[in-house]
Amino acid sequence: MNTDPKVLIVTSAFGDGHMKVAEAIEHSFRRRGISRITTMDLFAVVHPYLNELSRRFYLNSTGFTQELYGLLYTVTSKMRPEQFMGRLIHSMGKRKVQRIIDDIQPDIIIHTFPYLAAAELASTTGSRIPMFTVMTDYVVHGRWLHPQTTKYFIATESMKATLISAGIAEEKLVVSGIPIREAFEQTLDREGLLRKHKLDRNRRHLLLAAGAYGVLGDISSLIKRVLLKSNFDVIVLCGNNHKLRSATKELFQENPRVHILGYTEEMQELMCISSCLLTKAGAITLTEAMAQTLPVIVYRPLPGQEAGNAEWLSGHHLIEIARNEEQLVEQLQRLEHMAYREEREQRMKAFSRKYTSDCIVSEALDAIKLRQPSVPSAKSMIVEGQAKTIHGYY
Repeated sequence: MNTDPKVLIVTSAFGDGHMKVAEAIEHSFRRRGISRITTMDLFAVVHPYLNELSRRFYLNSTGFTQELYGLLYTVTSKMRPEQFMGRLIHSMGKRKVQRIIDDIQPDIIIHTFPYLAAAELASTTGSRIPMFTVMTDYVVHGRWLHPQTTKYFIATESMKATLISAGIAEEKLVVSGIPIREAFEQTLDREGLLRKHKLDRNRRHLLLAAGAYGVLGDISSLIKRVLLKSNFDVIVLCGNNHKLRSATKELFQENPRVHILGYTEEMQELMCISSCLLTKAGAITLTEAMAQTLPVIVYRPLPGQEAGNAEWLSGHHLIEIARNEEQLVEQLQRLEHMAYREEREQRMKAFSRKYTSDCIVSEALDAIKLRQPSVPSAKSMIVEGQAKTIHGYY
């Protein structure tokens, strides 16, 4: 058996959730001693100009583009890989993808983003490279589906039911949860972190992911309303939006209840010391927060998968959705009651899954092992009627 197989992880920089999932899986491989891992934004490599145009469209904050994106997301949600739209999307750049695969020669391909050109290639070349898909949302979209996919790793049992009804064989589905980075699965020293970040242990802190919104008028209004109508102090994360950080500092730098930060690599620490997260509905951030049993309010979720994530989790009483400032204040005031907070924390604790990336890597190594020459031939397996009992890898 090959003890150091080659792994290709296909991801994307659309948002940062796909990259975070790829990072979690890569780190799990490396903990197992697997070193030959290539993590690649494959669509950006194959179609750099189209990728940049699509990324700018996705990140555009105007109401028109958000609504148009939501409409396109809904229209394509039921697409099938064998239909024209599915074949078109998955066939884009196939020749370049083939050259990349020939160069890397992976023993397995893992998708954390639904650019499935490698799977489409396998339909015509007969490639038997195992192909895993790790879905990074709490709702199903047709772009993730392809008949050449060996295994799907999904967040919930309801997604499993949806996929089975769409014709995906049950043996291809693993309800693993969404992979998150190891740091978010650990218990941290809250008191020590409060001292480190120079925050008052007797205050409650709202962690506001302001960089996700980026419009100063909205952010400043939100902060003022929170300070006026609740007992929360506010930690404002501006990310790489330097203009937003500078303008927010100018407005609130004299207010001791407002703490303004730029980009941070210490998100798990800030989640640990906060009493609530106010953010967009990116599935990875929501999963990380739930792993930390941090109550979440999603503010005005965008159309598309973000709205789908927020509505599913809210419908299962795991997070809250605020569509305006009045609803936000009401939800913050509820979180000031111990019984309500504890109820939310218990739900999140029961829902969260640990070691998801390790589960995926174990399945990947099993799939690779089954491809080794020591395994009986595919022909003998079929004769013995065992083709469906070996994890669906052939």
